[in-house]
Amino acid sequence: KMPQPDEGIESWYRQMRSENRKDHFQQNLLCVLLSRHSRLGENSPFRNINDDSFRRIIASYQAWDLTNAGVNITCNPNCWTVDILGGSRGTIFATTCFSSGVHAWEIRVADMRTLCVGVAEKPSNPRILADKWLGEIGYAISVSTCSGGTGFLWSKEQLGTATVRGFAPGQRVLLVLDMDDRVLDYYLDGVRVGAAFTKLPPGPLYPAVSNGFDKSFCRGVRLELEVPVPSDYYRQREVRKQEARRQDQ
Repeated sequence: KMPQPDEGIESWYRQMRSENRKDHFQQNLLCVLLSRHSRLGENSPFRNINDDSFRRIIASYQAWDLTNAGVNITCNPNCWTVDILGGSRGTIFATTCFSSGVHAWEIRVADMRTLCVGVAEKPSNPRILADKWLGEIGYAISVSTCSGGTGFLWSKEQLGTATVRGFAPGQRVLLVLDMDDRVLDYYLDGVRVGAAFTKLPPGPLYPAVSNGFDKSFCRGVRLELEVPVPSDYYRQREVRKQEARRQDQ
């Protein structure tokens, strides 16, 4: 059953992406594409979906940009996850970038030795990504199963590293990018860990993941773009701004 536009098209498509409906998603997406055709979809209720909503639907279908990825990165047959093979470093970008506003996305990994999650500016030449990990070209939260539950913050400008709480396979890693304040916040299983990076470049910035500098493997890395921003984020942002104002006085 196709919902009417006012029934929450984006929520419905997020449900289509759930594990038990995965096999039907491509057929439903094709139906929506045809329904927006100027002639074939003349009487379709989907003609009323605004373009921003439709772009978010498409992004949820193909979140990974395989044209901007290391040579050791492969897409799994289910189209939802990628594997990063060991033996060399590799980074992959999302299909979506951000220059303004507040945006959130969720990452899960089925198995890993080392995984880096964060943001980066897309290089003009994809060949630059050959044997590069995210900490070299962007801003990364790097976690290894050998690090005892500790994550490390790496960036291309940073000589030293700070530490944060790490994550494990199966956990929900949520990143909130505030391009107005140029801050990247880090949540784990719905609980805020803290601001991972501040003073980010103006962008546009892309969500990205990689394996680590140790050239290890990651399997079943899944990305869901444009998830709801946590309800406590804006309160935390106001606290951060008040602290900044006090320090300036």
